[in-house]
Amino acid sequence: MPLVTTTTKTVTTTTRVVSNTETSSTTPTAPAPAPAAAPQGSVPIDRRVADLLHPGIGRHVTLIGFPYDIGCTRNGGRPGSAGGPAAFLRLLQDRRTGTAINPEFGIDLGKLDIGFYGVIDASLTLEDGHKALEAAVKEALDAGSIPFVVGGGNDQSYPNASALLSHLETTPETIGVINIDAHLDVRPRTATGLVHSGTPFRQLLEDPRFVHGASVSPLANPNFVEFAAQGNQCAHSHAEYVKACGGDIVWLRQIQATSSAATLFSETLDRMGGDKLFVSFDLDAVKSADAPGVSAPSPMGLSAQDALEICFNAGTNPRVALFDLSEMNPLVEDYRTPRLTAFMFHYFLMGVATRFGVGAI
Repeated sequence: MPLVTTTTKTVTTTTRVVSNTETSSTTPTAPAPAPAAAPQGSVPIDRRVADLLHPGIGRHVTLIGFPYDIGCTRNGGRPGSAGGPAAFLRLLQDRRTGTAINPEFGIDLGKLDIGFYGVIDASLTLEDGHKALEAAVKEALDAGSIPFVVGGGNDQSYPNASALLSHLETTPETIGVINIDAHLDVRPRTATGLVHSGTPFRQLLEDPRFVHGASVSPLANPNFVEFAAQGNQCAHSHAEYVKACGGDIVWLRQIQATSSAATLFSETLDRMGGDKLFVSFDLDAVKSADAPGVSAPSPMGLSAQDALEICFNAGTNPRVALFDLSEMNPLVEDYRTPRLTAFMFHYFLMGVATRFGVGAI
């Protein structure tokens, strides 16, 4: 296994110094303990998602944390997203967010095998953290599991995509990537050549495994889609770059003109190229009234209900092999937004249970 924190004691703190000039922020809350099964012989009256997690890789889904915000500060953003995994786990475990049996949907998650791989070691440099994350995600993929990665800055998305590319490297299968985000995240590297939270999808589009391999599809079936992008936050040159690379952009105003963001999301997945799909969800795509605790909050965006339905639909899609959440920032707000992310995980799990036909009550 790559360097991760223990899955049986506590999640590591996210305060660290990774070089003489770069430091990551301190989380506003104490680290959450790793998920633990209920004591043998006991049957909880009200089972929750946290009761279903076990250490290691799950047969169906594997949860991984990436506690880094250095990529955000390199991009001129505010620190704080390093505390995302701990805040997520606090709401999932301590506050016990998400029922194991959802009576409203008629879905029982008890037959899903859900693993908690751990949280990537926060004491590494960002570059080594990316390597450890990529190795962890690939290990889960190689085991047949669907990784669900909670960050952390959006720079995590390229290592995640790279893991999926590596996983399929010896097969004829291809990948497609959809970035749900207010921003396009195709900025160039820093003047000194460093990656950051604005570069992940430029890195992907310039990866020869993606650009020059079988991943390239006709424009009618793009392998890369930006979803819910906001034109007031995206440079024209970056939009032109995405199009020049054969990608597609579904603007927020296009979504708002429809009756359902989740339906348009599913239709977008259906028309995408790629045998395996990676869904990347930057929480600043959700309007700040519903998700105030993000690195770059906006008064416009998707609703919390949109986010939950998108996660459910992603879980049901048989081509979705990987999902990540980025840019939750508990230094900005540390309850409502982490609670939303825990519910997003819950809805994704309900979708996966529906996909595999194991969720009916």
